Amino acid sequence: MATPARSIHKIGRRRVIGSFASAKMREMVEWESQIERDFLYHLEFDHDVIRYVSQPIKFRFSQDNKYHYHYPDFEIFRHSTLKRKFIEIKPYHITLKPEFIEKTEAIKAKMFSEGFDYAVITDNEIRIEPILSNLKLLYRYKLHEYSLANVSKLVQALQSSGLISLTFSQLEKIAQEFSLELIDCYSCIANKVFDFDIKVPLTENTLLIVADRKLR
Repeated sequence: MATPARSIHKIGRRRVIGSFASAKMREMVEWESQIERDFLYHLEFDHDVIRYVSQPIKFRFSQDNKYHYHYPDFEIFRHSTLKRKFIEIKPYHITLKPEFIEKTEAIKAKMFSEGFDYAVITDNEIRIEPILSNLKLLYRYKLHEYSLANVSKLVQALQSSGLISLTFSQLEKIAQEFSLELIDCYSCIANKVFDFDIKVPLTENTLLIVADRKLR
């Protein structure tokens, strides 16, 4: 696990911090706000993300002819680009303050001059429902190990019958014929064996589509 550039400490009674068990990286990641924690669910299900680091660097920038230091909340490494990408997580109302806007512009200018990407992401973008609730639900089952042989037989049977879409309740019923339980069905969805519209709540009536990808 990468060593953070700044240690996360609890300051004051109202400050909530914690650690997140990353299924993608198989390690613990520190967060220092619940918005940061919720952002990690998005990273875990983003297939372009290879890995991410909390409190990655101590970054020096200038503002009003003075040097300051900034600690981005995360650095994200992606398949699609080699460019270093740093992220700051903030409540939306904070980003409206003139002093925050001025500071962010100074940080961005320095970041871009050094060939880095930098973005501020707010709770308005992170906590979109029912997307976040779906991600949190599926994350419980992401590391569950289902029988690959049985799931392969299930998918082959569905494809052979021409049934490429079905409801969650139908999947649960058919899965029993292949010695698969409800937890296996959730794990299959979490691991993209079946796709669905993440913008609608995942219920027994949700329409699932057999994903056209290699099982693993």
